[in-house]
Amino acid sequence: MTENQYTKETDKIVSDLITNRILRHTIQFFKKGKKRLEPFGSGVFAKIHDDYFIFTASHVADFFEKNPTEDLRIRVAEKSFINVLGDIKYTDISKSKGIDLAYIKVDQQIIEPLCKPYIPLEINQIRSHHNLFYAMNYCVLGFPEKNITKENEPFNTGASFFLTSASKDNRYKYFGFSKKDYIIVDMQGKGKDIKTNKKSKIDTHFYGISGCGLWLLLFYKNPLTGKEVVDYRLVGIMTEFKNSKYFCQIANKIQLLIEALKVIEKHEFREIKIQY
Repeated sequence: MTENQYTKETDKIVSDLITNRILRHTIQFFKKGKKRLEPFGSGVFAKIHDDYFIFTASHVADFFEKNPTEDLRIRVAEKSFINVLGDIKYTDISKSKGIDLAYIKVDQQIIEPLCKPYIPLEINQIRSHHNLFYAMNYCVLGFPEKNITKENEPFNTGASFFLTSASKDNRYKYFGFSKKDYIIVDMQGKGKDIKTNKKSKIDTHFYGISGCGLWLLLFYKNPLTGKEVVDYRLVGIMTEFKNSKYFCQIANKIQLLIEALKVIEKHEFREIKIQY
């Protein structure tokens, strides 16, 4: 968690929200390794109308084309994995000016096992987002490859999450990203562990979180109880990180995927303009 001025009460609300909701929207992919399955990227499980999807990054999904005889798998229980089955659409990064997005339209036969450990994100929890917050309103949650036990079976993996703020305009200019299609969030400096409340240097090993969600956290007080409430929206899909002059993580905006669903899947959406 990047350094902030949240209260302990807010920290607990945010931690509970991430553990009970955002984590359960987030899927970890595995591929076959030399000795056992190995982590291979992240994704967001969603339900749009009557269809189920996994949103992820193009460079994760194109594994299928480059490795036609292999498969990606998802863990659905401690010792149980299922093959990823479905129709995959993804951008050609060499032609898309860096847009790195994909979705898997999940095959009917794996929906039931997926819905047991995971919660599909509903369309009302997905938002276009243009008015960026320069405060700790963003959460990145995925499965770094390093978060895996090295011994014993069954092996365990774990998620990591980071709370951070939107980057300033000079980051976009320096890295050559358009604010129309991208959201960049800062990872500079030290972070605070939300469980221990201790500050430490932010781990730079992000390999494996590609395809996970960028979440906007919305803080407000319940007018009836006066208590603080935290809500959330999916606003982007993480695609890469930079650790040169500026230490940042980069996401493609989620509306790019929504536009693809309109065109390819013929989905219709009720447009609501919300300012936040």
